Amino acid sequence: MKKPLYVTIVTLILCLILVGCNFPKQKPQENQVDLLNTAAAQTVQAKQTLIAQPSEVPPTLPPSPTHTLDQSEPTLAPTSPPTAEPTAEPTAVPTITATSTPEIPCDQASFVSETIPDGTDFFPGQGFTKTWTIKNTGSCTWTADYHVVFFSGNAMGAPAARSLTTGTVAPGQTIQISLEMQAPITSGTYQGDFKLRNAGGVLFGIGAKDGPFWVKINVYTLPYDFTENVCASGVKWTSGAGTLPCPGKYDDHRGWVLVIDKPTLENKTVENKPGMQVHPDYSDKGWIRGTYPEITLPGSTIFRATIGCYGNEKCDVKFKLNARIDGGDEQTLATWSEIQDGKVNKVEFDLSHLAGKKVQFILMVDANGSPTNDVSLWFGPRIESK
Repeated sequence: MKKPLYVTIVTLILCLILVGCNFPKQKPQENQVDLLNTAAAQTVQAKQTLIAQPSEVPPTLPPSPTHTLDQSEPTLAPTSPPTAEPTAEPTAVPTITATSTPEIPCDQASFVSETIPDGTDFFPGQGFTKTWTIKNTGSCTWTADYHVVFFSGNAMGAPAARSLTTGTVAPGQTIQISLEMQAPITSGTYQGDFKLRNAGGVLFGIGAKDGPFWVKINVYTLPYDFTENVCASGVKWTSGAGTLPCPGKYDDHRGWVLVIDKPTLENKTVENKPGMQVHPDYSDKGWIRGTYPEITLPGSTIFRATIGCYGNEKCDVKFKLNARIDGGDEQTLATWSEIQDGKVNKVEFDLSHLAGKKVQFILMVDANGSPTNDVSLWFGPRIESK
């Protein structure tokens, strides 16, 4: 027969009391029941802590033993842990790439400047001087054995080859190359290309590609109008007082030349085309003249103009057409006297006998005595085909 549970518990308590009475008496710091309760509580708390922590808990290191210094033992000064020396940042070492200096060619040139820009207008057969300034950019000195040579296009009267210099042109120096040239007879646009040639006969030119240097012009068609070119490059106006400005100023005692947009003729007609008003210098038998560049005359040509006193002016003058032919002495081709008579005087002169010749024309007005009131007019002076 199974004993009731309370009988077992009572029996256990009595046994504990009897055992406890037989132990020697001590000063308990706390009764046994409290100890059991405390142990139970700590067990429960430990289980809760294990549940809350991760599955893997690092082992807890045992506490370091406490060391009590004896007064007889020497006291050691605290030692700082060794300090690591700072490590310097590595300095980037520049990479040096070996480069080769390009070799300067023996013969090479560069363009600096020129006269007569591209597209300058000339009339048929007109002579001109073209000048280039070229720099020696090579490593060799140019000598008298070097030449400037025609390369391509239209030579316009330039020689096929000409010595570059009578001296030397060292590297870095410049030289002016001038060639006497002549515009073609027929109208159009013309270009001539030139290069240099060294002592060994090898051609070279401008820059690394040895390009040519050139002249490029436009040639007028006939008629050639003296009024349109009155102040053009190469035209020179003079009087007994010296060289005159062009255009000049009215009542200048040195003489003057002016372009009048709508001139008044002696018969009081007002023209719609411009004319050249001229006046000799203010001296007895004064004169004024306009010298034009040399041209080569084509086949059958003729000079035509209308001349007279200007408006109501009481002039007394001689109009002259002068010329230098093939570089010879100046000569008078035609002379026309003019006074104020209220009439229009149209003049002409046949130039066919000068075909193919180089002619420099000069338009001139001379005073017959005192130049007072000698305001004169060249209207429409021109060279045209017959």
